[in-house]
Amino acid sequence: MEDEVYAIIAPWAGIPTWYTGHQLDQNRFASVMDDLHSRFGPGLDMKVFEAALRRHALDTPAMLGAPDNWDQVIKEFVTMARNH
Repeated sequence: MEDEVYAIIAPWAGIPTWYTGHQLDQNRFASVMDDLHSRFGPGLDMKVFEAALRRHALDTPAMLGAPDNWDQVIKEFVTMARNH
């Protein structure tokens, strides 16, 4: 299931700026959340989502301004995903 979630969120979390809050990143987040809800309904396991997002974060190319530690950023997006 994690690999499937990883693939579904790739159009958002696979972009180096996914965490920035830029309008394009927010739109991509909303789109992948809709895709996840379509695929899994309310049964999406947030631990699976978190693990898939963490994989993307660790694969994100190093960019100026990127977090040194992804824990807080991931926690925030898991909360947003839970509330979406």
